[in-house]
Amino acid sequence: MNNHIEVIENFLSKDECEFILFKYKNELKLSFAQTSIGIDKNRKSSVGWINELNGINERLTDLLKTSYDINGMEVTGLGPFQFTEYKVGEYFDWHTDRGGEIYRDRFVSTVIQLNDNYSGGIFEIKDIKNNLIPIKQNAGNLFMFDSGLKHRVTPVMGGIRYSLVNWVSLVKTDSKKNSLTR
Repeated sequence: MNNHIEVIENFLSKDECEFILFKYKNELKLSFAQTSIGIDKNRKSSVGWINELNGINERLTDLLKTSYDINGMEVTGLGPFQFTEYKVGEYFDWHTDRGGEIYRDRFVSTVIQLNDNYSGGIFEIKDIKNNLIPIKQNAGNLFMFDSGLKHRVTPVMGGIRYSLVNWVSLVKTDSKKNSLTR
């Protein structure tokens, strides 16, 4: 993982993105997004939650397990996906996904871009030296990055931006195998 940021182009096919959009943008009841402090002037978007995405959870978990080899730690499974909608004028200013009591265990953040037929709404990440990292904004792309890195979505200028967001925690593994003997 370069600069603690990895982009997997076409993680989802155009058909998968279209299916998710068709199914969930009308099926989910979206509510105004909040942060750990509740309503926050640094964020304006709507979200809904999806528990299972037809095998995408497993594909992403497998990819994460092969991408992160941390001694004595193991990637846990994913929680529900946050389906995020940004309409014209909506945004999420610079923030990190790790911190405070609620989010201290987040290790990796994932964002899957579901469409690219909008203007503005650019997803930006800063590396550990605070340099802006250019990333390709295409439907189906997966962005995996250290949850402690600053990132944002700039205001949408036209159309509606959709994405799936998730966070991964790590658990300690016991390097000594225990066995039952008779």
